[in-house]
Amino acid sequence: MWGNKNKDNQIDTIIAKGTQVEGNFNISGNLFIDGQIQGDVRSDHSKEAVVSVGLNGQVNGNLFAPFIVIFGHVKGDVHAAERIELKPGAKVEGDLYYKVIEMNAGSEVNGKMFAMGEAAKLEHQSETSDEEDLKAAEQH
Repeated sequence: MWGNKNKDNQIDTIIAKGTQVEGNFNISGNLFIDGQIQGDVRSDHSKEAVVSVGLNGQVNGNLFAPFIVIFGHVKGDVHAAERIELKPGAKVEGDLYYKVIEMNAGSEVNGKMFAMGEAAKLEHQSETSDEEDLKAAEQH
């Protein structure tokens, strides 16, 4: 995925298929969810932390992590400090907050999408610059 190649393949915590968990989670490191979680999931703010929702994974709650990869179903808001990847078959019923998003064909979002951080600032600066150029052209 991203960052350190050795860290990419390392999963620190697994919620396996068939496992049902209730409650909010504060985790450190990478998390792979292929079971069901009823509650919010927050990862540490390490730039490399990845929360992945597998094909069988279901989360009924909000997700907070630098990187989030979804193959399964999330019913809640998704907050990625860096990047969200929505894989084919992913279904999100909630709002998405991200710097970068990759949305594959076959993924579904029923909610609003908000670009945050530097990417959003750059986009806004570009729009502002275009508006200023237009105003300057109209004055001449």
